[in-house]
Amino acid sequence: MNETERKKDLSDIITTGPPVAGWAAPSKANIIDPIYKPGDIYSYERCTHCGYCRHVCKVYNTSWSETDYAGGRNRIIKALDRKDIKFDSEEIIPSVFRCMLCGNCATVCPVGVDTLAVFQHLRKVVVKKGAVPAKLVIIKNSLKENNNPFLETHADRFNWCDSCDEAEEALRRGKSIFVSDDSLKSEDVKAPKGPATKVGYFVGCTSSYRNKELSTATSQVLNKLGVEFMVFPEERCCGSVLFRTGLEDDALELVKQNYEMVRKSGVEDVIFSCSGCFSTFTLEYSKYANNNLGFNLYHITQYALKIVKEKNLKIRYTKRSKDDPLLITYHDPCHLGRYCGVYEEPRELIRRIEGVKLYEMKHNRSMAWCCGAGGGVKALYGDIAVEVGRDRLTETRACMVRIREDRLKEAMETTAEVLVSSCVFCKNNLFQVANEDNSPIKVMDISQLLNDCEFY
Repeated sequence: MNETERKKDLSDIITTGPPVAGWAAPSKANIIDPIYKPGDIYSYERCTHCGYCRHVCKVYNTSWSETDYAGGRNRIIKALDRKDIKFDSEEIIPSVFRCMLCGNCATVCPVGVDTLAVFQHLRKVVVKKGAVPAKLVIIKNSLKENNNPFLETHADRFNWCDSCDEAEEALRRGKSIFVSDDSLKSEDVKAPKGPATKVGYFVGCTSSYRNKELSTATSQVLNKLGVEFMVFPEERCCGSVLFRTGLEDDALELVKQNYEMVRKSGVEDVIFSCSGCFSTFTLEYSKYANNNLGFNLYHITQYALKIVKEKNLKIRYTKRSKDDPLLITYHDPCHLGRYCGVYEEPRELIRRIEGVKLYEMKHNRSMAWCCGAGGGVKALYGDIAVEVGRDRLTETRACMVRIREDRLKEAMETTAEVLVSSCVFCKNNLFQVANEDNSPIKVMDISQLLNDCEFY
C-alpha cells in the first residue's frame, strides 16, 4: 500500500481533532460521519467524553458549568444509571433544562451520540419523576386551558387578522370551510362544507399573539405570490414547547386535534412561518401519522421559492437598488436547519432578490450557532438566552466588518446592515439583544424582507 492509499484509509476511520480534548471542536470538514441509528435514546453510552461538544455549546460558554454541555450531561445520565448519584428532583432541574436542544453537539460528536433524542428523553424521564420547573407548570396549564403558552384566551388567537386584509380574507375562507360550534373539542370540528382551499397557513402561537407583524408579512407575501390560502380557525398550539420540555404525553392531544383539523380541511399544502411549528409537524406529527400525513409541509422560504420558480418570477427589493444593495447575513434557525435540513432554500431565495447581497457568517448551516432561545431556555432561563444571543450578534458584527472591508475595496459605502433569520424565536431573541446593546445591526425575519419586495 502506498502512502496516499494509507492516508485515505486512515481518513475513513479516524476523526481528526485537537490533541487536548475539549479545547476546540473539529471543523466540519474534518468530521467523519459515524454509523449510528438516529433517535437512539441510549446512544449516550457511546460518549467518550472527548470534549468536542464543549466548544460548540453556547450555554457552557456562558455558564462554564460542566453540567451544561453534552458530555457533562451524559456523565450525569451514566451516573444515575449506575446509581453512583441519587436522583434529586430539585438539583437536577438546571442540568436538564439549561439546554437549548440546538443539536450542534450532535453535529460534532465523533461517535454519533444523538443528543437531541437523548436529552429530550431525559427530560421526559425526570418530568415523570417530579422534576418540573415552576415556569413550565404555568406554560403547561396555559396550553391546557387556552391552547397557547402565553395565558391568552383562545378567542383572541386571530385578532391579528383584523388589521390585515389578506389575513382577514384567509380567515373567512377557513370559516367557510368548517361548520363548528363554539366548542374547542376536536370532535366538534365537522367535515368541510365548501370547496377546499388547497393551501393552509398554520400561524403558530407566537406570531398570533406576540409577533403579529410576522403573520401579517407572511399573509401579504403569499398574496403577492398569487396564492389563495386559508388560516385554520380552530388552530391550536402545535405542541412544540411540550415536546421539547419532556411533556410529550400532554402534547399528543394537541397533535391529534391539529392533525384532524388539517386533514378535514382538505388542504394539500400547509405553510409555516414559524420554524418551531414546522419542525414539530415534520418530526412529531409525521411520526404520529406513521409518516403519511396526507398533506405537504413547507416553510415559507421553501414555498415562496417553489412559487417563484413555477411562475418564473423575479424579485426586487423595493428599498434599495442593484447598484446599492442591502447587505445582509443569514442566521440558520436550529429548528429549520439541524432539525429539518433546510439550509439552501432560504439562501437561494435571498440570492434571487435584486437589491440584496448575502454574506455568510463563519458559523453557518449545520455549524451555525444557536440564537439562544431554543429548548425552553428563553422561557426558563432568560438571562442565559440573552447572553447566547449576544454571542451570535457579535459574530454578525464581525461579519459586517468584513463586509465593510469588501465594500471599501469596491469603493462603495455601506448604508444598511441586517441580520435575517426565518424563525420568530431567533428574531425575538436577537432583536432584544440588538436593542439592549444599541447595536447598529438591524434584525428582521425573512418574511419581512420578502414583504418589502415586489414579485414580477
